[in-house]
Amino acid sequence: MKILNIQAHPDDAECYCGGTLAKYADRGDEIFYLICTKGNRGTYDRSLDLEKLAEIRRKETAESARVLGVKEVFFLNGEDAFLYPTLDLRGNIMRLIRKVQPDLVMTLDPFLPYEIHPDHRTVGMLTAEAVVFAGFPHFYPEHLREGIEPHFVKELYFYRTKEPNYFEDITSYLERKKMACYCHRSQVIMAGTQRKETTGESGTVEELGKKSFDELAIKISEEYGKQVGVKYAEGFKKFRVRAGHLVLE
Repeated sequence: MKILNIQAHPDDAECYCGGTLAKYADRGDEIFYLICTKGNRGTYDRSLDLEKLAEIRRKETAESARVLGVKEVFFLNGEDAFLYPTLDLRGNIMRLIRKVQPDLVMTLDPFLPYEIHPDHRTVGMLTAEAVVFAGFPHFYPEHLREGIEPHFVKELYFYRTKEPNYFEDITSYLERKKMACYCHRSQVIMAGTQRKETTGESGTVEELGKKSFDELAIKISEEYGKQVGVKYAEGFKKFRVRAGHLVLE
């Protein structure tokens, strides 16, 4: 099976579905990433150049992808925190879906209550639209002229979602999930800086940042695990894809 994970930033997938991605890669699935921004504003260091940070985050992503078993990573290079819905962006997402031809697409849930980040909302919504229209040849017919054929995606999973209807047991994959999260060291430092300034907790910035990542990577997985009777799990809102529609499983 081919799986395309479409995310806004270089570290979006690891905390919410990194265990599932590693599990699927180990069973022989081909995993691909599409990252829609450069992640070039994810720092509190005012002296750090934006393009330098983008380069750092690409390298971190490559290492994290290696840990999880991701086959290939694609970037659209949008500006971090400036991603809003456009037809061009939807077309670029659809182009990659048609190129990769995944059976399953995974993305952020744009309907999550109080989702404040515009990049998350935009990527989740446009990905869902691109998924249900990717099989129609008259959507972005320039793709046909480029030699890119329409493609029917079978399923869509939203992660970072409320009230999931599908779970994966990742008990055996939790350590790989943590390792993949920690590969994003720039974001560990960012999270630790914010935590130290706002809570006054003791410890190094890196220690506090890892603690914040663990609260995402472990505590959420523990809560999902309790719902299905395992130690650690990841939860998704799972849909079947029909012509122009999503059907809730």
